[in-house]
Amino acid sequence: MEEIRYRREQELIMNYTGGKMAIPAVPGGGKTFILSRLAAKLVKELEGEEEILILTYMNSSVNNFKHRIMELLQKRDEYELYRKFQIKTIHKLGSDLLREHGDSVGITEGFQTMTDANKYYLMSLVVMNYRREKPGDLDSFLDAKYGGTGIQVRWDKELVNLTLKMIGVMKNKGMTAKRLYSRSKKYRKDSLLRVVGELFYRYDLECKKDGLLDYDDILFYTYKLLKQTPVLTEELKLKYRYIFEDEAQDSNTLQNKIINLIFNGNLVKVGDPNQSILGTFTSSSPEIFKKFIRSNPKVEMFTAGRSTRGIIEVANYLVEIVTMRHPLEKVRTALQPQFIKPVLEGEIPSNPKIDGYGVKTIKVLGWEEEKDRLIRGIEGFIKKYPEKSVGILLPTNYRIDEIARIFRRKKIDFQILSDIPESLLELMNFLGDFLEYLARPFENKRLVKLLEDNFFVDDEREVREIISKFIRSNLLEDVLYGEGNPRLDKFSLKKYKAILKKIRAVLDLNQSSLEKVIVFIGEIFEIHDEKRLLIEKISYDLKKILKYNPKWSLLDLASNLKKAKNSEFSYMAKAVEEEGVLENKEKFKVTLSSYHRSKGMEWDFVYLAGVDNRTFPVHLNETNYGQCYYLKKEYEYPQIFTEKEFVREFVDRNTEIGVVNNKLEKIAENTRLLYVGITRAREYLMISGNAENGVYYLGEIEKFVKSRVNS
Repeated sequence: MEEIRYRREQELIMNYTGGKMAIPAVPGGGKTFILSRLAAKLVKELEGEEEILILTYMNSSVNNFKHRIMELLQKRDEYELYRKFQIKTIHKLGSDLLREHGDSVGITEGFQTMTDANKYYLMSLVVMNYRREKPGDLDSFLDAKYGGTGIQVRWDKELVNLTLKMIGVMKNKGMTAKRLYSRSKKYRKDSLLRVVGELFYRYDLECKKDGLLDYDDILFYTYKLLKQTPVLTEELKLKYRYIFEDEAQDSNTLQNKIINLIFNGNLVKVGDPNQSILGTFTSSSPEIFKKFIRSNPKVEMFTAGRSTRGIIEVANYLVEIVTMRHPLEKVRTALQPQFIKPVLEGEIPSNPKIDGYGVKTIKVLGWEEEKDRLIRGIEGFIKKYPEKSVGILLPTNYRIDEIARIFRRKKIDFQILSDIPESLLELMNFLGDFLEYLARPFENKRLVKLLEDNFFVDDEREVREIISKFIRSNLLEDVLYGEGNPRLDKFSLKKYKAILKKIRAVLDLNQSSLEKVIVFIGEIFEIHDEKRLLIEKISYDLKKILKYNPKWSLLDLASNLKKAKNSEFSYMAKAVEEEGVLENKEKFKVTLSSYHRSKGMEWDFVYLAGVDNRTFPVHLNETNYGQCYYLKKEYEYPQIFTEKEFVREFVDRNTEIGVVNNKLEKIAENTRLLYVGITRAREYLMISGNAENGVYYLGEIEKFVKSRVNS
């Protein structure tokens, strides 16, 4: 291995030879770098068939580790040692074990792993079917003041999320669908656990019928397999001489139990409790890693070269604010008192250096002002630094969509970090616009909108105005089937006539079968690749979706396609993404992201929007996370109500689960989310928030920044 100067903490890690070791790390600390080097060193200690197992929780991390280790081995001319490594996600490890040994726990070799997208989609169909059969059961939880299809749809979507989250909780506690259903069906009619129990049971039957396992199933059955086959467990202990667990702060109870069964005494866990932000969506718990840190030898990786000293100071100041003087005493443990240290002068890689202090704050009055300041700030930055990367973090998908529309209009190239790629969102918007037009085919304004929003977006305004004026001033039948045309230049006229010919072909098609109409639209407009696959998925499942939504009009269908991130169709788009069809994603200098999706990313300039008490609450009265106002008072926090029912029935009657605890957990997690946002920045950081919502963190950071700039 080539000569390299390690920092003191890195030397301590490289001196590891065996036993348990905890490595609490800060953002930008280089944990992948040092773990890869430690693994490449330890591989020489292996004997016979022994291997090193590296577990992580994201495929991108798997690829990162593989690339680094292969590169190290190639430099040493020891590439053949690569076969001594197993680098996997925890779910891939479980899936491989089940394919080989799963018959002993009733799992056939040919099972399919269900993606999160398909899991959500399947559960949405289960809830739709349940409503069709037992609408009274679901509506009995609604407050009498609220009613109508809109509220029912909202409640059904909440049930999808609630049940899937509870399935994760319950499987972590060893609960099966059959056992829960047999108990819960005897409960009162007003028991949410009874409804969730039946939904879980129906969902489980659908999965088994099609040979599907979701990620919770894989962990559940892997643990069951290892417990029931001690011979296999012993084989794995002998096989994996060293186990490394990356991103250990995201581990859950079952994952931890699986690792504890197969490690033979040599276990290294690496993570950052301050970046534990998945509790809202998963059953992960940072307490597992915190306990491991307290109970075992540790090496702190608190030196980081990612960011400038100014950004490091702000991140550390947030830790200080929270741990020392957060208004809620119980939230003071949300962040661990681990402070980032810049790299010492002369060490490599060094922290970025810039002229001046690269952190600024903005207080605004209302979203419109914040949006305007954001757009102008980004335009100014990319004009001054066209080569630098920009990450814009926003609190909601709605805000991301707003900024995206403005960027498109201003022709600013960008990408969105999302479950659903921008190209598929564009396709669903196009289909939605087309179906809106088909619902009212002889309304001039709808044809104008279809053309302007989908076919003449990048044309000069004059071209769009000529087309709009021509269509609005003529009968639409004459526009579509007559001889007249707008007075356009040769190129624009040719394009206009070609598009109108295709629209006529769709209108002339027999529209009794919507699924065939959608496929035809894809064919005539020559839609290919991942977009074509999405069209096929939509067409295939459309009849089923309309069966469960018999009152949907063509306009309802169009509307649901256009709000793709929050509709049945979003699951199809996510499935296309997860199936790996999109291999060559275009990379842009400007990225829009939610705070959650930014984890693991970094940019030269980060713009944090919405840093106020609405997004990052400080007091209990500033968050009603999980509240469903349209439910009866006793059920208005359905997740808390159901979890309390379950835990008291099956785990521990004395467990405290309530609204206050839930709010405290949400406030703590959102505090860590702000920390993640700040630490994405390498050189420049802008933080803005709406003063009308309260700006506790922004106000504190603003005072700190002013003191540093003026010192």
